[in-house]
Amino acid sequence: MGMVKQRRLLWAAKLSLPLLIMLAPLTLGAEQRIKAVASFTILADLVTAVGGDRVEVVSLAPVGAEVHEWELRPRNFRDLERAEVFFYNGYGLEQWIRQVRATVGGDVDLIAVAEKSGYPTKPIRIGELEGEPDPHMWMDPRAVERYIEVIYQTLAELDPDGEELYRDRADEYQAELKELYADLEEKLATIEEERRILITSEAAFPYFAHAYDFRHDGIWGSNAEEEGSPRQMMRVVDLVNEWRPGAIFWESTISDRYVRSVASDTGVAVAGPLYVDSLGEPDGVAGHYLSMMRHNANVIVAALGDGEGGDVGDEVGDD
Repeated sequence: MGMVKQRRLLWAAKLSLPLLIMLAPLTLGAEQRIKAVASFTILADLVTAVGGDRVEVVSLAPVGAEVHEWELRPRNFRDLERAEVFFYNGYGLEQWIRQVRATVGGDVDLIAVAEKSGYPTKPIRIGELEGEPDPHMWMDPRAVERYIEVIYQTLAELDPDGEELYRDRADEYQAELKELYADLEEKLATIEEERRILITSEAAFPYFAHAYDFRHDGIWGSNAEEEGSPRQMMRVVDLVNEWRPGAIFWESTISDRYVRSVASDTGVAVAGPLYVDSLGEPDGVAGHYLSMMRHNANVIVAALGDGEGGDVGDEVGDD
């Protein structure tokens, strides 16, 4: 049992039964909500989906930031000092996790959501980290169902009074994830098998590629390593010339210059951005996980589905 939960239980034990009855029907005030911190925006969105108004959620890495090598800012330390629980992906995504541990000590529960999910891992396919578990598990909606279960269990343990609400919200979101997986499967099936080639800046799509039957590669294996080295560029140019994909893709947290350089050398089209390591702006096409995944599918289908080529960009949104 974490230190935060022990403190909550001791506090609750000191309250009289009449006072508990009086408080029960009231909406939780800001000071009573669980203070949750997530490592990046996608995970924060999932915690919010389960926690609702009973949980106050902040993300350390903001919209558009590169989570792999994020450097903690003063506001991040302030958020961590207030935190009761910290959700992070794990599998090496957050290269800076030791700094978080040193900051919070033993007073905050640290939850490695992907690692605790038990979802089967895929290896990083190329680069300095080749063979290690790829952390981008959330790119398969079926894996996110497991994420949601971990988040539900964590919040229910911290806040037993909210267990029923967390269970209901988790069930509802898991149903939406099942629908998302089926919708994407139907949409992506419109791409002919020989055109299901997904080449990106970071090779961050092994779970997505396995879920939807794509061949996948990237210029580099992980954003935690060197990006766009001459050796990486030469390798992917040779690969593109061999595979001849309908387009190559760039991601929202990475410059498109590397993909455009490959395109210039090979004559293939450029498409993007795809959203992987961050959501987009809240009112944009990728403001939440569900819309992010639908946006990605739309961009991929627009670039690979009709065989006509041409650059595909931000104008492609939700159906």
